[in-house]
Amino acid sequence: MDIGNRLRFYRIQQNMTQEDLASGIISISYLSKIENNQTSASVEVLEMLCKRLGIKLIEENEYSLLKDLHDWYYQIINRNKEEVVVRYEKYVDVIQSTNDSSAYIHFVLFELRYFLLQRDLEKAEEQLNKINLFKDIFDDQMDYFYRKFVGLYHYMKNRFSTAKDFYKLAERILNKSIHIERWEEADLYYSIGLTYSQLGKMSLSNNYTHLALAIYQSRYDLKRSAECHVLLGICYLRTEEYELSEENYLLANKVAESMNDSNLRGIIYHNLGYLYSLQNKPHEAITEYEKSLRYKLDSNIDGKLRSIHGIITEYYNLTDFDSCKTWLIEGTKLQEYSEKVEYRIHFKIYDYLINNPSEEFEKFMQEVALPHFEKQENMQYIVKYSEILGAYFEKKFKYKQANRYYSLAIKALKKLNYIY
Repeated sequence: MDIGNRLRFYRIQQNMTQEDLASGIISISYLSKIENNQTSASVEVLEMLCKRLGIKLIEENEYSLLKDLHDWYYQIINRNKEEVVVRYEKYVDVIQSTNDSSAYIHFVLFELRYFLLQRDLEKAEEQLNKINLFKDIFDDQMDYFYRKFVGLYHYMKNRFSTAKDFYKLAERILNKSIHIERWEEADLYYSIGLTYSQLGKMSLSNNYTHLALAIYQSRYDLKRSAECHVLLGICYLRTEEYELSEENYLLANKVAESMNDSNLRGIIYHNLGYLYSLQNKPHEAITEYEKSLRYKLDSNIDGKLRSIHGIITEYYNLTDFDSCKTWLIEGTKLQEYSEKVEYRIHFKIYDYLINNPSEEFEKFMQEVALPHFEKQENMQYIVKYSEILGAYFEKKFKYKQANRYYSLAIKALKKLNYIY
């Protein structure tokens, strides 16, 4: 990092004004030029400024610490959680005693990614506020990581359009000015592919996922290759190319089986269940969802709830309400261990539908369910539940209200790019 940026960084960290730092050494205007890298200062002046900040002009172990931090980031990307946590506890102490501003900033950025790995969005938001104090002194690589991690933060908040914008900014920096490892490039492409999938841009998702897959295959990274095949399966499913979708899921399953990756197999079986559901094969769908539950880790509560929701949906479509009630009981028990509101809403809706919807159902759908999915920009469920509510009002001969919700479903479909 340039010495000017370094001085500014530590001055801000210590809540010092330019006047505080410059007093008795140089003028404020001269310090401003140094901090903005508009002029060079003598070694004597720089040493005095560094002494006042309590830092060294040159750090002896700068490269070593920075390399260790990048190794830690690699473990984060590969989700080696135990190793990541051990290293984090070590670096929290180490970073407090370093005067290497470049290492410090990289640690703060990677710490943001660590919080996202832990799914601690509250700490991630606090970290973003901290980073905003000095993001204008980032070099291109720091800016790349910042854009990428902010993209992931918005993705995890279900703000997929905003996430896409930040990921594309990261890609622009990558293509323009910096050199990164191939695995990092692949991770960015995969993240963009995943985001385009959520936005219903399946052609773009397919393109970016294939870019990531090519890199992972060249590195013999089986797990990430399998994840790419799962995403490609989703892409082909959304474009109703069901044979290609199934082919990619089965390829992913072979890899997951060879690695004995139970949780990944659970994810794949769930996706196969959804694929069969779309093809109106409810019994096959239920079989795959039940396999998914057997393979998913006990800690994967939300994943299990997702599969139970799939089973309930299929039994409801089969009008097997007794089985539906049985699985609703299972889902309701499990949802107590999840912070997600989504499944409480799904299960409540099916409970109403099975037990004959009433005015209480109308109120719940209008005031709780649909507003929740609109806030999350989850077009899939806006479509589904708007149609259900439209049909409910139609049966009650309330055609104006029925038309309102059918129109809402059509608008949501347009946003999903399924119709134009």
